[in-house]
Amino acid sequence: MGPGMAPENPFVSRSSYCQTNTKRPFPGKKIFMGPIRRLLRLYDGNVRRPAAGSLLMLVLTAGVCSSQMPAPYIAIDVPSGVGSESVFIRYILAGEELGGWVQPRAGVSSYVIGTTREGQSATRIKAVLYAPGCAIQTLDLPLSNSNNPQYSFLCRPLGSVWITGRLKQTERLAGREVKLQARYIARWAQSFLGLPSGIPLTIPVGDLAYLSADNGFRISVPDLSSDPLAGDPDRSGELQLWAKDKATGEDVAQLTSAGSPTFGTRMGGLKIQSEYPPGMVFAPCALSPHVLLDREGFSIRAFGDPCDR
Repeated sequence: MGPGMAPENPFVSRSSYCQTNTKRPFPGKKIFMGPIRRLLRLYDGNVRRPAAGSLLMLVLTAGVCSSQMPAPYIAIDVPSGVGSESVFIRYILAGEELGGWVQPRAGVSSYVIGTTREGQSATRIKAVLYAPGCAIQTLDLPLSNSNNPQYSFLCRPLGSVWITGRLKQTERLAGREVKLQARYIARWAQSFLGLPSGIPLTIPVGDLAYLSADNGFRISVPDLSSDPLAGDPDRSGELQLWAKDKATGEDVAQLTSAGSPTFGTRMGGLKIQSEYPPGMVFAPCALSPHVLLDREGFSIRAFGDPCDR
């Protein structure tokens, strides 16, 4: 498991997805009854509570998937201009140890999430939310089984910055064609969500990028220094760049900053900055590297290898 990566989520397939055309009160839109029994989307403090049963009526009038409607639940509207397939949501209900992740779907305007735990209504939900072009949001909300609240996620626009660099020691990619992805490692979110030690929150951010013929790259990432949460010096976090197999999407290697101590972190990532110098050098640190051994069986690495940490 690579640095800063959460373990595979055991709850992802706990329940089925359901998508349906709605007829009212939002004509022509779709709602999405999401994975892991519950899902959420909201913005701190922006709460709309519909008339009792109105959202359930919305599903029943469509005549599709109504038997899968969780109760109690939270309904969350996707903000205008944000693709529902690009939303990141990590949440936990009171009393849970790990909580769950949401696997978003394209073309939906709302999400519906059940909030029961072991047959009982949960008393609280916490979550971290992200959408491209928007600031990271947190949710800490008491729950009740007496109503099914509806929430609107309002996007706080966030700009972007460029990271330009090149790879050295590309033989560590083992000849695989890769695409590059940036990830924000929100270490502060572990304590906020109440996750066990060693499970930091990892959020895919920015656009995908590809290597040029001379192993250079240019990747756009959100300006997290301007984010109220990620840019807070009291909330630890970093950016990491990862090489993923171009065909399968599997992680191949973390691109570790080499020779940039001002901007690099102990775990091989980048500090949160408003800008990064051009021409930074990175080395791929493979998840399962082919290691050369000496006669005694010890690995051979160059002095100061950026993958040693």
